[in-house]
This record gives sequence, C-alpha cells and structure tokens, in this order.
Amino acid sequence: MTTELARTVGLPEALAAPRYSFAEAARIARARPAATRRWIAGYSYRGEGGERVRKPPVAKGAPPAERSASFADLVEVAAIRGLLDIGLSIQGIRVIVENCRDLFQSERPLLSHRFRTDGRDAFVQPHGTGSELVSVLRGKGNTAWDEVLGPFLGTVDYEDEWVHRWWPGGRERSVVVDPRYGYGLPVV
Repeated sequence: MTTELARTVGLPEALAAPRYSFAEAARIARARPAATRRWIAGYSYRGEGGERVRKPPVAKGAPPAERSASFADLVEVAAIRGLLDIGLSIQGIRVIVENCRDLFQSERPLLSHRFRTDGRDAFVQPHGTGSELVSVLRGKGNTAWDEVLGPFLGTVDYEDEWVHRWWPGGRERSVVVDPRYGYGLPVV
C-alpha cells in the first residue's frame, strides 16, 4: 500500500514508508496521540440522530487500516500542530489544505508547499515565484508579499519539492528527523 500511495502523489518512497506508531509520531511532533491518529487517518462518531458521521483526515496520510505513520505523516502532524499553536483552528487548517489542493493540484500540500502565516491568514509560496505569496485561507487565491514569517518554515529542508528533513527544536538545536538516517527517529 505504501508504494501505491507514494506513486499516486509522486512522493519518494523513503518519505512514505511506515516508520512510527501513531503514539511515537505524536511524541516526536509534540502532539496528542489521539489527535495525531485523527489528523492522519480520520475518524467517525455518532451524530445527534444516531447516524455515523465520518470526518476525513486533515492530511492525506496512511489509510485508516494502517497502524503506522510515515515521515511524511510525521511532518504533516508537526505542521498541523504548529498551525494550531499560532492560533488557527482545525477547521481553518482543513480549509487551507483543501484550498491548496484546488489551487495547486497538490495531494499533500503540507509537504510540498512553503507556508507562511500571520496568525489570521495563511499564505503559500508557489514554487519558483520568489517572494510572492498566495492566500489559501481567507482570501483564497489573493497574492501577498513575503513579509509574513511562518515559524514552521524555518525548521524544514526541501529536496525535489518535498520536505525531506525536519529540525523539531529549530535549526539552532542539533536534533534532526530524517527518514534516511537513524530509522527516521530524532538523531543528534
């Protein structure tokens, strides 16, 4: 299934390979384990009338049957947690992800686009545009300039348009998560 998912979205196999339990991914990304599972695999609950309501995952992660998370899933959980930390709601983050999918035809925009936010709106820097930013939350599709700083953007390294390395404590700390080293666990 991992190879099929990687091929479907053009994701390198090393980023899509299962490496972490949901609890382990939550610990590394400093998120709650239950929230991590919901963000990656989605969830369902009983509605007021007793009908089953299904909420899709925030990110296009592991299928619900899988009991593990990939490096790509881990980075998406960290991005979601970071966006929540600066004041965006989970509903707003869902809108951001869907708008990016529509605007940029990207299945996993939290991995393949550089985000910036001012706490009220979110912006994406399309590949090859220099300092132009596109609003993906409030003014979907409107452009802005790169005056807004996204705290998460400075903690990831990109290769071939995908996040390949994450510095969970920031670049000033010597801990890095890279699926090619240390089995994808945080290493010094």
